[in-house]
Amino acid sequence: METKIKGNGLSLKVLVNFCRIILGAVFMFSGIVKAIDPVGTQIKMTDYLLAFSMGDTVLDSTLLILAGLLAGLEILIGAYMLLGVFQKGSSLIVLIFMIIVTPLTLYLAIENPIEDCGCFGDALVLTNWQTFSKNVFLLLLAVFVFWFRSQIVPFVNEKRQWLVPLVMSVIIIKFITMNISNLPILDFRPYKVGTDLYAGVVENKDPEMHDFFIFNQDMDDVTAQVLSNEGYSFLVISPHLESASENNLDLLDDVYDYCEHYGYPIIGLTSSGQRAIREWADDTGAQYRFLHCDEIPLQTMIRSNPGLVLLKDGVIVNKWSHSRIPSDEELSAPLDEIPIGSIPSGNPMRTPWGVALLFILPLFLVVLIDKIKGMIQ
Repeated sequence: METKIKGNGLSLKVLVNFCRIILGAVFMFSGIVKAIDPVGTQIKMTDYLLAFSMGDTVLDSTLLILAGLLAGLEILIGAYMLLGVFQKGSSLIVLIFMIIVTPLTLYLAIENPIEDCGCFGDALVLTNWQTFSKNVFLLLLAVFVFWFRSQIVPFVNEKRQWLVPLVMSVIIIKFITMNISNLPILDFRPYKVGTDLYAGVVENKDPEMHDFFIFNQDMDDVTAQVLSNEGYSFLVISPHLESASENNLDLLDDVYDYCEHYGYPIIGLTSSGQRAIREWADDTGAQYRFLHCDEIPLQTMIRSNPGLVLLKDGVIVNKWSHSRIPSDEELSAPLDEIPIGSIPSGNPMRTPWGVALLFILPLFLVVLIDKIKGMIQ
């Protein structure tokens, strides 16, 4: 009888820890993809507010902060669950989180006010019913883990568990700010660098680009004309000129002068009206002409307002946020003679495995430090 009880106890412990690792992995994945694209999470939050008729109640800057906090919280909780630290608190937070989001996703599945919840960003798009089913499963795991939280086996001694939030917070803050000030380190969207925009839009080869159309002031469709330019051309992207950042606009003017010198077309794309375009030109001295495009494909193409896109024969070669506009030093020669004129070579950190290691290796090092300290003591 004693052996049987011990066996059952061991089976319970294995099952509880297996379930908390699943929860930890899902939370970390969800948080990391949000941290990769915090502006995308901000846009999704705006969709939620519009769906609930609250579109003008929260500032975009506030939503961006909330997007970063949500991503950071999910990563931290995921790390706690993976390492089995702060058992009571982390298991309770996961349970509360799932209790809140599961009814919400049921409402989304029934009413369908938005196409997807955005819980995994653009990395993994689920239907609303798939999201609800996933959350029901996670809720059951959360209840089970919380109920038997005493069975959780921590990978880090209680005396050194404080290392986990310290190390992870530094990485999270640096990673999120990097993806806001630059562009997302990974691009899961249809307009990533290397995409043949002409083939996808004009030749209708990519259904995800079905809403990309460019119109002139008379509302004539000039999409094919713009995207069929041979050689290099620049697109200044601003979904809303009224809220566009005015930082580094002198660099945009330098890009315009560079294009004039070498004969490269440079065109602005915006969803704003003619009044906003005139005000932007008056305020910034912009001399390039603006054409019209819907805000959704513009926001999808580049997570910056404004942003700069370089095309070559209709293919996206490079993209820059307004804080990383190429300088005169970078634009020192014709584009076919300088690095920014070609698609950037592969960077190990700009891969899913590279990003995963950025978060997993520090956790492994914390566990290693803990084990070494334990052996010494």
